[in-house]
Amino acid sequence: MGEEEWPENPRWVVPDAFHALVRLWATCRIGMGGYGSWPDAGGVNDQAAWLLDAFAVLSGAEADLDRLERDRRGSG
Repeated sequence: MGEEEWPENPRWVVPDAFHALVRLWATCRIGMGGYGSWPDAGGVNDQAAWLLDAFAVLSGAEADLDRLERDRRGSG
């Protein structure tokens, strides 16, 4: 992933719960890094802290991958 070599396909070695979390993150997002909907009723303050932390990690990883891609293309 990114520039890290994996001996096995991450699809097969990453637990299903993590794949579900990534799908949830993608479903809740809208453009420009915002969130259009949340899994629990209410706003950001009504969400579980672990979920917000996980979303932040995923958003950070996406930003890193975007930066790597821009650098590869020479437009960063």
